[in-house]
Amino acid sequence: MMRMSGLTLVAVLLLVLASCAAPGGRGYRQLAGGLGRASPETSRLAPASHRLMLGAQPVVESEEEWEEDDEDWGDEEEDTGRSFFYKELVVSGFYSRNGVMGLPMDDPDEDHLEFSPRPPGSYVGFDYIRTFTSASPINQRLPAWFQLTAVDLHPRFLFDRMEVDDGLEHKLDFAPQDFWARFDLGGRDRLTLRVGQFVLPYGVNPPLAPRQKFILPVEALDLGLKWDWGVNLKGPWGEYDWELAATIGSGEALHSTHTFRSSERNSYLFTGRVGTPTYWDLQYGLSFLVGDIPTIRAANVMNELSISRWRVGFDTFYKCGTFLMVGAQVTYGQDGYAGDEEYIGFTGGETADVLAYRLWADWVVPTHSDLRLGAQFESIYRDLSTADSDDTAVVFEVGYSLSTNVSVMMDYRIDINRTMGEEDNAVYVTFVYYGS
Repeated sequence: MMRMSGLTLVAVLLLVLASCAAPGGRGYRQLAGGLGRASPETSRLAPASHRLMLGAQPVVESEEEWEEDDEDWGDEEEDTGRSFFYKELVVSGFYSRNGVMGLPMDDPDEDHLEFSPRPPGSYVGFDYIRTFTSASPINQRLPAWFQLTAVDLHPRFLFDRMEVDDGLEHKLDFAPQDFWARFDLGGRDRLTLRVGQFVLPYGVNPPLAPRQKFILPVEALDLGLKWDWGVNLKGPWGEYDWELAATIGSGEALHSTHTFRSSERNSYLFTGRVGTPTYWDLQYGLSFLVGDIPTIRAANVMNELSISRWRVGFDTFYKCGTFLMVGAQVTYGQDGYAGDEEYIGFTGGETADVLAYRLWADWVVPTHSDLRLGAQFESIYRDLSTADSDDTAVVFEVGYSLSTNVSVMMDYRIDINRTMGEEDNAVYVTFVYYGS
């Protein structure tokens, strides 16, 4: 876990808050034409309600559907790419009538009003996106079969409410969500290599990964991670896309769980997915995950002891016109399958059969496009053979875009059952600033 001095913190805040010159030219039309023919649902400069709905993923994620717009670009064949810089501030808190204990860890006090430890949490950061063409200077030095196409650097400094130590410098984690470079391989259409930290190709379609969102996919709820550090290979399979990734199994924060240290419990992770293109109205995919990973909750490692796990999953969603999306996920797998079941305290040292699923919907109100409504039913059975082993909840969400750059969300989460602790109903409020 990375710690920061007070001087470093001040420098980071000054960097994030410093003004940055916006790209000139044709504005949104230029971005949509230059980075790709992305739909409003996948573009960062789409209406704020749509960006909020899909978690504001970078447009550079859905490269497979892009086509060059000859009318827009004309004689700009020697263009060397585009760059974009966004500043980001997210603040999230909750209110619980019953009170929540354990904030920070081992604190016996019942907190009724607090900063939220659940994603998206509270953080400050920036997002730098850069695209490259064959005319870019760096690609003039690289071989033709290995061309850099894009980078996305999205460092965040996350306020860790679970940290016991006092002082702000002890409660900040360096926890990016996307910190990668992407390369085209061999001049093959849609064959790319990604290196760094990226969205795992397991579970929901990677371009829909939930930045700045409270409603999370099954993989984030079950395993606690959606981003990881490693390498990713992506290519076409007819009309479909496939992805494979090898990562270190550490989650978002820049720390490793014994991966680079002498230990019998090294962490590693292999994931893969085959799915439909991102521009289809009906999208679906099959994915798998296998590895040794610890108990992770986003940027926090709750227990560094890595445990063997495998999962298979199916995910789907449908865009009903411009304003409504509905989706579902189901995953099944095991924890402790490779002879290390003794480390699973929940089952008393037995292999755990894990089943998880969710149903969700997201609706932008047609008559008021800045208003968005969402709902999700989620359930995770930590072991099918153990009674009362499910974490089940319902989440209702209202989101409103105050401007192109500023949004606010209110979520009401109702616990139906919890494996640990008492059921609780809490209201979460999240403020999001994301702009140039």
